[in-house]
Amino acid sequence: MERMAIIFRIRPGTEDRVRELLTNYEPPQQITDGETRLLSTSVFMKGRLVVRVIEYEGRLGALIRHVSQDPSIQRVERELDHYLVEEDRRDMSDPEGAREFFRRATMETLTTRIAPERRPSPQVPPT
Repeated sequence: MERMAIIFRIRPGTEDRVRELLTNYEPPQQITDGETRLLSTSVFMKGRLVVRVIEYEGRLGALIRHVSQDPSIQRVERELDHYLVEEDRRDMSDPEGAREFFRRATMETLTTRIAPERRPSPQVPPT
């Protein structure tokens, strides 16, 4: 599993509209290339700062291609673009625009810690 976070800023006064948009958009379609799978997305917002965390398996290039072609993602990205600060606006309508956005907006991963798998407790006979 891979995990990444992207960050973008919104214009003052648009917080409520962005919150509504990012809370209620239609989930994306599953990737069907047989190799790559979008596992989860989470969106966090603090003031005018938005962070989207994406978990996936497979190839980042396939994920970016999917994002640039998925109808649900295209709808929300077109609407969201109206609320972004000028420096963070982007064109997500094709793979090249999506790649450029991910290049600029991806946060540096400093560490990832994953708990070990749970193992069943050994059965202790009653005394």
